[in-house]
Amino acid sequence: MKSPFATVLLVVACASALRAGEAPAPPAVPPEHPRLYLRAADVAQLPARLNHPVLAPVAARLERMARKSPQFSAEWRALQYLVKPDAPAGRALIADTLRLLQTCELPDKHDACRVTGRMMVTGAIVYDWLYPLLTPADRRAFIQELVRLAKTQECGYPPTRQGSITGHSSEAMIMRDLLSAGIAIHDEFPELYALAAGRFVREHLPARNWFYPGGAYHQGDSYGVHRYSWDLFPLFIFDRLGAGNVYHPAQQSVPYSWIYTTRPDGQRLRAGDTFANSAPPGQPWNEYGGTMLAASYYHDGVLLSQALQQGAFSDNEVLFELLWRDPDLQPQPLAGLPLSRYFGSPFGWMVARTGWGEDAVVAEMKINEYNFANHQHLDAGAFQLYARGALAIDSGLYQGGSSGDYGSPHGKNYYWRTIAHNALLIHDPAEKFTPKGDYGNDGGQRLPNGRAEPRELADLLAPEKGYRTGRVLAHGFGPDAQQPAYTLLQGDLTAAYSGKVKAVQRSFVFLNLGDARVPAALIVFDRVVSTDPAFRKFWLLHTLEEPRLQGARATVDRTAGGARGRLELDVVLPAGDNAVCATVGGPGHEYWVFGQNFANDVDPARRARSALETGDWRIEVSPRRAAAEDLFLTVMQTTDRTAPGRLPVQRLEAGDWVGCALAAPAATWVVLSRRDQARSDQPVSFTLPAGPRGRMLVTHLTAGRWRAVPAAGPAQVIAVTEAAGAAWWEGSAGT
Repeated sequence: MKSPFATVLLVVACASALRAGEAPAPPAVPPEHPRLYLRAADVAQLPARLNHPVLAPVAARLERMARKSPQFSAEWRALQYLVKPDAPAGRALIADTLRLLQTCELPDKHDACRVTGRMMVTGAIVYDWLYPLLTPADRRAFIQELVRLAKTQECGYPPTRQGSITGHSSEAMIMRDLLSAGIAIHDEFPELYALAAGRFVREHLPARNWFYPGGAYHQGDSYGVHRYSWDLFPLFIFDRLGAGNVYHPAQQSVPYSWIYTTRPDGQRLRAGDTFANSAPPGQPWNEYGGTMLAASYYHDGVLLSQALQQGAFSDNEVLFELLWRDPDLQPQPLAGLPLSRYFGSPFGWMVARTGWGEDAVVAEMKINEYNFANHQHLDAGAFQLYARGALAIDSGLYQGGSSGDYGSPHGKNYYWRTIAHNALLIHDPAEKFTPKGDYGNDGGQRLPNGRAEPRELADLLAPEKGYRTGRVLAHGFGPDAQQPAYTLLQGDLTAAYSGKVKAVQRSFVFLNLGDARVPAALIVFDRVVSTDPAFRKFWLLHTLEEPRLQGARATVDRTAGGARGRLELDVVLPAGDNAVCATVGGPGHEYWVFGQNFANDVDPARRARSALETGDWRIEVSPRRAAAEDLFLTVMQTTDRTAPGRLPVQRLEAGDWVGCALAAPAATWVVLSRRDQARSDQPVSFTLPAGPRGRMLVTHLTAGRWRAVPAAGPAQVIAVTEAAGAAWWEGSAGT
């Protein structure tokens, strides 16, 4: 077999095969050992870390694991060698580890290269931490096996395959496994580090530094958390090399998206392909090591609280808790956070809450300025509501064997698609979503670049590839930033759809009503203009239990597991007899797509004992009369079904403006918006119904200083910001 040292000459050719173009050089690898995961100063602190009250249980866990696994035993023994060097024990460990590497093969299982990649980490640890004991023959043997295992990875070796934004090459294989091995053997075999670190700085790093300022992750409630945890490995790996933080500091903010979308039951609002829902009901959803590591690196006690509440490291990664966790960091309560949070470009998401306790209402609103494909769904404009149970949900299931796996008929025709979300459909019966016809017609959003994963940031930003799917028009909350009475998000979703539409705009307003019986309401206002009036438009609301319709009103309950939630829906527009409200669902129609049910065959018993929330029902609202332009205005109130409340809802008309009033005991809440959803600097006149003092929000206004002039009493001067384009004030009934 050819010596791996001979392949050093291939470095330039392999690097050019990765991608052409300029990129920052990877951080330099210092000449001393250890340098992988820790340095000499860190080694000096190991005895204290092993006995620290916070980390001693972690050390005990590692020791227990070592008794059961030769691989974990090798890592535990390497750690002991750093604390108390013992040459004979170290030589025995080198021999044992080399045998582990030589006998490691791809297992016959899904994602098999995660096994061989993790073994690369073990080999790299022993090589680097016991470097003084290695003979030249040992080094050659280790390098040969590490390169062999590198070739088992899905990214290939050289690592040129798959994408650097989504997909498996955005997980451990490059950002930990190849990178770790490359650092360990760099002195003797620099190629591996040059290839792995070169691709990381050229492709992975620019993409993350572009989307981190949005404060979220694009791969959903499960894969997003999972992949973010891998992003933290280069953070610590390069920092320990002496490079400092290679990422945009906004990396720290990403776990706040999971804080805000964590429900009172410890689960997260569903997003994208969900696998965390296989956990039993009532069990908090794990956040792997990412939130804990971010808390430690950025000294963020709020993130530490979230990690401790939700759970962190698996056995495979618990070693890194011992090495990298800040044991002296103190948790800070989540309750000190503002109740609303905006997640900016390239996401355009808003989450609003009424609190952090078990009765909190949680609302999610999405624009999706970009769609990253892979595990992200076609859900621009979608919303969710949780209040004493899941009420307005994402439906479908990423499980169930051939009917639920990635790319299954259920996934391609229902679960991934717009029809499975609380979004808008515009159904052109002749629309083809792919040239091959392998995706059915759900009436929803187009497939960006055929749902092919973007290789790197340049692909994602290329207009011709179509990953841009929306634009935020306005966002804000207030008047109090800590406990806002209103939360606003508006966006243009036209780009998410095909040429069947001329315009699709959606406006969300969440009201924190402060009412014990009706704590919150979500108001959704849509303007849809189709290229053909015959294309039927649908407003969707997905539920777990069968809704009860009463004309243009509906009630949705959540009863399973003792849940007490209730959602009360009022359809304000379409008005009168132009509104068609219907339910779809029940046996044989749970995943109904214009004449076909794309069923999921998950075991019903498993569904009953897990946190799966597949959703068997939906409400469809559509205009009865064909028209090119249609408006939808809906109001969803949350309440407790055991002590229910429902506020009267009244439509307000004011020329080019339309909205609604909710009559609560303490105040009448008014939300008024432009019919065309365009900003206006023209005067607006409306009448607040008689009753208690009004709390009023007028949206779609040009930025500047406005005056609210009541029929009687002094005027109020209101500052309207460019970001929100909305005026909020309080006043008495009248015009």
